[in-house]
Amino acid sequence: MRRVLEVPILAHERLAEYEYELTLYSPEVAAESLPGQFLQILYDQNLNPFTRRPFSVYRVNPEAGTFSIVYLARGVFTQGLRNKRPGQRLSVVGPVGNWYTPDPDPACRHILVAGGVGAPPLYFLAERLRAVGDHVEVAVINGARTANLLVALKEFAALGIDLHVTTDDGTHGIQGIVTDSLQGLLDEHPGPCHVYTCGPTAMLRAVGEMCVARGIPCQVSVETMMPCGVGVCMGCVVKIVDPGSPTGWQHMRSCYEGPVFRAEEILWE
Repeated sequence: MRRVLEVPILAHERLAEYEYELTLYSPEVAAESLPGQFLQILYDQNLNPFTRRPFSVYRVNPEAGTFSIVYLARGVFTQGLRNKRPGQRLSVVGPVGNWYTPDPDPACRHILVAGGVGAPPLYFLAERLRAVGDHVEVAVINGARTANLLVALKEFAALGIDLHVTTDDGTHGIQGIVTDSLQGLLDEHPGPCHVYTCGPTAMLRAVGEMCVARGIPCQVSVETMMPCGVGVCMGCVVKIVDPGSPTGWQHMRSCYEGPVFRAEEILWE
C-alpha cells in the first residue's frame, strides 16, 4: 500500500568504497514490501533536492519492523543522503510499484541478472527464493563496469547460491559483460529456467532480447526517471506492446504499472 511516512534511521553503514546501506524502521514497509518494489525518498525538506528519488527495497525484517536500501554515493542526491545519521528521519513514499513473480515450476532454474545498482531488488528476490528451500535452484550474475561499482557482492555470496561476477575491465570476477555469463549458463543448462533482471537500460535490452530469442521467460525491472513516483507526472513511461491499440503499443508508467514488465512486452528505443 502506497503511503507517505517519516521513518527513523536506525543504522547507516559504509559497505564498500561507494556503497552504503541505510536501515530504517517502518513496520508497514517491512511487512508489505515485495522484491522489485521501491520507495520514493526525500532526504531533506527544501528545494534541493527538488524531487524524490526511487530506491529499491533491499532487505526486510518484518519481525523487527525494519527495512533497508543500498545506494552508491556518486551523485548529488546520494552524496546528500550519505550525510544522514542514525536518529534522523527520512520522508518515504511506498512501497511503490509491482514486483517480480517467481516461476512456480519446481523444476525451474531461477537466473537473476544484476547490473550495478540493479542488484538490491534481485538480492531481495534471491533471499526469498532461498527461503523456500535448498531444492530451489538459484543462479546470480552480478556485473558492473569495475570492481568498486559492484553492489551486494558479499551478501549474494553469503546466500550460498551459484554466483557469477563480471566486470567490464576485469578488476573482479570474469572480464566481460553479464550477457557473456548468461549465454554460458543458458547453454550449459538447457532445462526450464526463468530470468529476472535489473540494471542499466542497455543491459536490460541485451538480456531481454537474448531471452526472447531463446523463448525463455524474462522479467525486466526497467530503469527510468521517476519525478513523482506515484503515477501522476507521466515522466517515467515506457512503450509496451498492445495489439489492441492503433499503434500496436501504449505508454505505461514504470512507477505504477511497472517497474517490472515481461521482456517480450517492451519496445526498446
